[in-house]
Amino acid sequence: MDPQPAVDMFSDDNEAERAERTSLLNELDGLVDSALFSRGLWACLRVADLGPLRRIVESARRNPVTVPGLDYSLQESNLLRHSKRLRHLQPRPSPVRQPDKVCLICLLKRRRDTREKPQSNLCRERDRNRCVITKSGEPVEVAHIFPFAMRGLQTEEARSQFYSPWKILKTFWSEEKVERWLNAIQATTETPKNLFCLAPHAHDYQGKAYLALKHLETSEDQTSSTVMFVWLPDFDTPKSLRLCTEPSAASVVQLREDSTGGVVGLWDVTTRLPISTGSRIVLETTDPVRLPLPDTDLLGLHWVLQRVAAMAGNVEPRDDIYDTDNEDDEMFSVWANDDSDLSDLYLPQEPTTSTTSNDKSKMVLDMNRCDPQGIPEYST
Repeated sequence: MDPQPAVDMFSDDNEAERAERTSLLNELDGLVDSALFSRGLWACLRVADLGPLRRIVESARRNPVTVPGLDYSLQESNLLRHSKRLRHLQPRPSPVRQPDKVCLICLLKRRRDTREKPQSNLCRERDRNRCVITKSGEPVEVAHIFPFAMRGLQTEEARSQFYSPWKILKTFWSEEKVERWLNAIQATTETPKNLFCLAPHAHDYQGKAYLALKHLETSEDQTSSTVMFVWLPDFDTPKSLRLCTEPSAASVVQLREDSTGGVVGLWDVTTRLPISTGSRIVLETTDPVRLPLPDTDLLGLHWVLQRVAAMAGNVEPRDDIYDTDNEDDEMFSVWANDDSDLSDLYLPQEPTTSTTSNDKSKMVLDMNRCDPQGIPEYST
């Protein structure tokens, strides 16, 4: 895995596109009188396609209420909550089950095994029971690329809901791109195209948006696909901010510090070297028909959602029942504890002030960097 320099996790813009995005967001900030909005909305606007961003600004020119309405819609869609996967889950103590309930649970688990285990086994066979990132062997877990929590949201009925996450995705990303994502996932998340093997700790880091994989290329014969590994930094406060706030964060190269001050890292067991931002990872298959590689469009969606989730930050855990996204877990539903992944978007309404951090691995948001005056308008 050869390190590649100069990875921009905030956007895929070239220099001209970056300048236009800055101008559009400065103008949008002026249209709403420098009001503070959620980190979730800020993150989506930073990663959004330029075409939809232009339309948002054009709509705000006609009616600035568009922006708080968009912020509210993002909250109601639970897009960022759905994009998280729960890990380190522990069952909540419960009364002893009655025999009929035990039978029902056994029946449901048996049906789940029949439906999902073959796909999990195909993924394990393709990846040779090794973590695709660290190349380590057992224990490994089968992880989803497209979030497991969104597995029921691609039906026509679900997509027709007013606050459907898919509608929100089309607000920030081109309809063509979102349709490709939707078509790639089809009717189920349980397919080798949406699965890969990860070591338990790497699976945790994926679920907590500590890392992301960016698709680079796939061979013509569909037997190998190259992705770039990126550590996503731990973003600091504030929880609300101006839309023109420029992101700035020291690049996390090899070791990532989490919100509690703990340091995490990953190592390639075959080379004994740390896995760095920019490292190239090759996904392989011996049978592209029976054991297809992860879908490139789903990897694109993963790249978008992981960055947005990391930039949104400050997400509160939800004490609720979820299906674990590890295909090999014994129970098909568990309770989240206080150490679980953050799964519910926290979008505060009260403005907060920024704090200063001397930790260079954390994000520092400069609230005074934007100037909404004299920004040229862009037509749609």
